[in-house]
Amino acid sequence: MTTENAPSSSKVADVYDEITTVMAKLWNGNLHYGYWSGPDDDSSFEEAVDRMTEQVIRRLDPRPGQHVLDVGCGIGSPALQLARDHQVTIKGISISSRQVALANERAREAIGLAGSVSFETVDAMSLPYPDGTFDRVMSLESMMHMPDKLRALKEITRVLRPGGRLALADIAQPSLPDDGGDGQPKAETSDETYSMVKIDEYGALLREAGLEPLEVTDVSDQTRRSSRHFVAGAEDCREEYVRAIGEEEFERRLEEGRRLEWTPEIGYVLIAARRPEG
Repeated sequence: MTTENAPSSSKVADVYDEITTVMAKLWNGNLHYGYWSGPDDDSSFEEAVDRMTEQVIRRLDPRPGQHVLDVGCGIGSPALQLARDHQVTIKGISISSRQVALANERAREAIGLAGSVSFETVDAMSLPYPDGTFDRVMSLESMMHMPDKLRALKEITRVLRPGGRLALADIAQPSLPDDGGDGQPKAETSDETYSMVKIDEYGALLREAGLEPLEVTDVSDQTRRSSRHFVAGAEDCREEYVRAIGEEEFERRLEEGRRLEWTPEIGYVLIAARRPEG
């Protein structure tokens, strides 16, 4: 169950190599959506981003001493938060070598976390770890970048020990009343770095990968306002972004970001799953 317009791994790596240094200045290095409890929640974006990390960690249900794989680690903020709060050992992976270098630098500087968090450049569709290496796997907004989502999930299943859990947050396509059922997002985009699974198809995708879905929750309404904050952050760092990606590409991404909040075909899902015993 893969999308026809699959992302390009090399393009994903190039994009994140370009913007990582700029993004590191914003939101304590977090590169993912925020979570608001409802329309009356006036939390700042920084607070909402931390709450999204907490939503994923709660679904991960980590225990002290466990080994965790962070698929699509960014520059390490969620992994560092998890290690500080739950005394686990974490391996973070990204296809962007620049992200990995910065994440390892931040891990070395983190007080009290020596040796418990490390990062390396790895393709999630071909994990270099033995079967059953990890007790837990988490993934914040990396599955949308996978050219073959089923293959990536099968690799996650393989490296999870029996009984191990996956917690996943992903940009995905909600079911809409006028959905034509073709499985493709109707929002126009020229982005070559992501493709979306329909939220109501995620359970079947997880089962096909060998995982038992525990929760598939549409949180599109709780996350939509993230787009306005991404746009504001990009505008605050306009000069750095333009140096990294050029004026034309910056304006294209800015305009696309402005549309996202009001694009109902683009939503957000929180997932918990486990590898069955035996």
